[in-house]
Order: sequence, then C-alpha cells, then structure tokens
Amino acid sequence: MNLELLESFGQNYPEEADGVLDCISLAVTAGFNKYGTLLAVGCNDGRVVIWDFMTRGISKVISAHVHPVCSVSWSRNGRKLLTASTDNTVCIIDVATGDTDHRFRFPSPILRVQYNPRSLSNFLVCPMRHPAIVVGVDGSRLIIPLDDEADTTISALFDRRGLHVFTGNSKGRVTVHRASDAQLVASFRVTQGAASTTAIKSMEFARRGDWFLVNSADRIIRVYNSTEVLACGIEGEPEPIQKLQDLVNK
Repeated sequence: MNLELLESFGQNYPEEADGVLDCISLAVTAGFNKYGTLLAVGCNDGRVVIWDFMTRGISKVISAHVHPVCSVSWSRNGRKLLTASTDNTVCIIDVATGDTDHRFRFPSPILRVQYNPRSLSNFLVCPMRHPAIVVGVDGSRLIIPLDDEADTTISALFDRRGLHVFTGNSKGRVTVHRASDAQLVASFRVTQGAASTTAIKSMEFARRGDWFLVNSADRIIRVYNSTEVLACGIEGEPEPIQKLQDLVNK
C-alpha cells in the first residue's frame, strides 16, 4: 500500500542529470546502439567518438569526415555505424576496426540517416530540400515520392520492421510508402478538419510495439498505432492514441 502511494507521486521523467560525458570536441549528435551499451557521438570537427556507457569511458575515436557530423545511426547488430556530415557525404563505418567500408556523396547536405532496422543492405537518407532516398549498399537508389512537389521540407524514417517509410511534411501530412518499391499505401493529416496546417518537425518509432510519435509545430506530441494507420489506407483518419502537450508553455 505504501509503495502504491509513493508511485502515485513519482514522475515518469528524470528529475536530475545523471552525469556528464566530457567529450573531446563539441558534440552535435548522438545515438545509442540497440543494447544501450555504446554511445556514438558525432562532433563538429568530423570525428565520431564511441563511448562505453557502462564505464563512461571513450572506447574509440574515428575520423570519418572533415566537416561536422550531423547524424548517426547504428546497425541492428551494432557492428556498423552510419554517419552523415555537412560535407554531403554518408559513411558506413566498421565499429571494431574504425575503417570506412563505404562512402556515398550527395549533391546537398544530409539532415538525417537511418539504417534499415532489419537489414544491412540499405539505409534511408533525408537530403536537404530533396525527397527521401532509400540507398542500397550496392549503389542503388529509390526516391520516395513527395506528397506535394512544392513542399520539400520533410521528415522520414523506417518503421520498426523496415517494411515501410513514413514521411511527414510541413503541411501536417503523413504518408506511408513501401520501402521496396516506394508505392503509397496510407496517408493522413495530424490535424483533421483544421483550417491551418501544422508542420511536422520529427517522427520516431518505439523499439517495441507498433507505436510511433509525431512531433509537430503546434507543440503537441501525438502517438499513433502504425497498424491502424495502414488499415485506414490513403486519406484515412486515424485517431492518436495519446496526446502530450505542455499546458503551461503553449
């Protein structure tokens, strides 16, 4: 009984900082591996620092780029690291040796990269002012079509199984394409029946389950079920499972 009372007053978020990692350079982006044991930190000098999060010590420093690293993504087995830099290049790095296995160059800066959650053969790239691209390690490229050709400000990511690519644009519209052939299978707007559009800033999938959240410009985080979104089809109207909003600082 006492334990239940204590839990009712507890917070579901950290109340204080656990610690600080003294990085050798200015950190720009970071990402944990699947098990949460290693942390990859992309720095402004182009280096990638691998931290052992259990001992809080640096295990490896990799010089992969000459410009700031803006995005990192771990492979499913944790042996490969995908990095993107403002020098318009994307690298696949062998974590054990620190060598660059593949290097890809694009005509514009890269905003985000993501490994396919279930495959090492391809990954997703979000170039600036350009549609998202599914890039194969063999060099093949599949462009995900835009919902609005004039709207190139998008956020894109794989679902948990790597079967679909979810994209969101600045008009509040989410589209779902098959990752194999870029065929549109579902779409919806986060604000139904609203006169003003709400730009989508970012999206993220849960590690387990079929839930994903959408962070929009109206400062509301909406949680959806991807199975329900696919079942609603094109121009569907799925209801968010949960809405998270700061009621003080609107």
